[in-house]
Amino acid sequence: MLSECFVASTAASAKTPASASLRDVGICLHELQPSPTLRSTFKKSSTSPNCLAVSASHVFAAQAEKATVHVYSREKGNQEATVPFPERIRSIAVAGSKNGDIVVLGTEGGRLILWEVCTGRQVATTASHLRPVTSVVVDPSSNFILSGSSDASVHVWSLVDLLSFTKPPSGRNQQPPNSPIRTFSNHRAAVSAIVVGHSTGRYNIAISAAQDNTAIVWDYRTGHVLRNFLLPASAISLALDPVDRAFYAGYEDGSVQSLDFYKEQSIQHPLHNPSLQATPAQASSEDRWLPPSADSGAAHALTLSYDGMTLLSGHENGKVYSWNVGRRKYASTVADFTHPVTNIIMLPLEGLYQQATNLKRVAHTIIKPKYDHTLLENTQAAGTVPADYEFNTHLLRSSSPSEAPAESDWFMDAFTHSSFPASLIEQGLSELTAMSLPGSDTVSAPSMNVAMDVDTPGKDSQIASLENEIATLKQKVSVSDAARQSSTDEITKLRSNLANLHDHINELKAKQEQSQRDRIRRQARREERATRRREAWFAAEKKGKNGDAVLRRMKAEDESETSGSDDQSSDEQ
Repeated sequence: MLSECFVASTAASAKTPASASLRDVGICLHELQPSPTLRSTFKKSSTSPNCLAVSASHVFAAQAEKATVHVYSREKGNQEATVPFPERIRSIAVAGSKNGDIVVLGTEGGRLILWEVCTGRQVATTASHLRPVTSVVVDPSSNFILSGSSDASVHVWSLVDLLSFTKPPSGRNQQPPNSPIRTFSNHRAAVSAIVVGHSTGRYNIAISAAQDNTAIVWDYRTGHVLRNFLLPASAISLALDPVDRAFYAGYEDGSVQSLDFYKEQSIQHPLHNPSLQATPAQASSEDRWLPPSADSGAAHALTLSYDGMTLLSGHENGKVYSWNVGRRKYASTVADFTHPVTNIIMLPLEGLYQQATNLKRVAHTIIKPKYDHTLLENTQAAGTVPADYEFNTHLLRSSSPSEAPAESDWFMDAFTHSSFPASLIEQGLSELTAMSLPGSDTVSAPSMNVAMDVDTPGKDSQIASLENEIATLKQKVSVSDAARQSSTDEITKLRSNLANLHDHINELKAKQEQSQRDRIRRQARREERATRRREAWFAAEKKGKNGDAVLRRMKAEDESETSGSDDQSSDEQ
């Protein structure tokens, strides 16, 4: 049966919970479909907005006004660890495949902290933000991190560069290590929420909302602004449609608004239409969806169902509202946690068919960050991996009968065996014996090991098949050598032709330059003769003589001289 669940976290409140089961509860795993039911709870936690992250095996909750993160095991249903950090955590996200191998933390001091939960390695960025990091998101490809801050800027980071042991050299024209690759600074007030699109391809969008009553859609790979939405109020939470058709904004008064990308008539995609990009879109305040009661409080968190038809919102009064996206109005109250709901994260749909796998990986134990100088980036040579860098994980064999492999897997049999299987021990001893025999080599060892378990006819057939395979490989090698020789000859001929072509081009360039110089000299001589003629005409007229006769005489002399020089130049050519 298909089921859909979400994880909600709350902030501490002096209000007494209505139910004893919710006493001291800060995180709840709640079922949405087929029937709204509280499945499990995690206690002793108080989180602010954007301070909850969920992986396939754990829940990470950054505590409000504290420099600690509570780690809960979803498999065991209890609190696994309390991890301290040097700064207060204002936002949190998980990255690194579906298992959440990396936890990204936004701090009070404006930096990011990356924590590898399977190794304990911790990487800190520069304090690129001038104020606290209020929102951190990771794109679907787990290649980029977007961090928004109260300083009105959004930084784009490369997750691969931050975790790489090889750092690019820093210089006058280069960025220092662990710095953002791009900065988006079109907002004029504190950034309150960020969401990214669902595409893992080359192009994807990001939507950031700020306290300047704007929500901007932009391409985080280039920093290019696609659309600018003018909101009726300051949005404190955002959610994006599963297929990026629209986004939803939650406001301080508890109302929710839907903003459709395709509302404007456009031949091409509205987000990539230049005529629409230049004009901000004004969102009407009358289009907002009003909550069922006036005391609902701010809509701190938004999330969408798997099909995008149900929108969930967490409010200050502790209630989780369900909105009908098709009818654009409030539908029902899903849950009442008494305390203010600050985060809601929808989990992947359960019950969908998945391809059978006989081996699955689960992060079994969380390794706390190590404050060891050998793991710090500045103390290691470029590209050097610390000696005590260890990866911890837990590999489990699938126990579901439907996922069991059809044939016996010798690797899984050996992997799940309580000790070394006798077959592996015998195989290893036979290989050692074969390697120790006089005149034997490593190539013949496997064949001798195979011969121990087969009869003579089988051995002969195996030798014949190996000889046929060797003959086939030799034929392929000869063909490859012939093709390589042919390619070498062709490359040599092409290089020779290229050299001749370069020589011909150089010769043509030399002739062109010489022709240009001759043209310039002839033009200079013509101008000089014209100047002399003008001067002679003025001198003759000044003396009372006929200037035109002087010009005709000089012109005849110049023509004879020019014809002689032209004949000489033609002879030289």
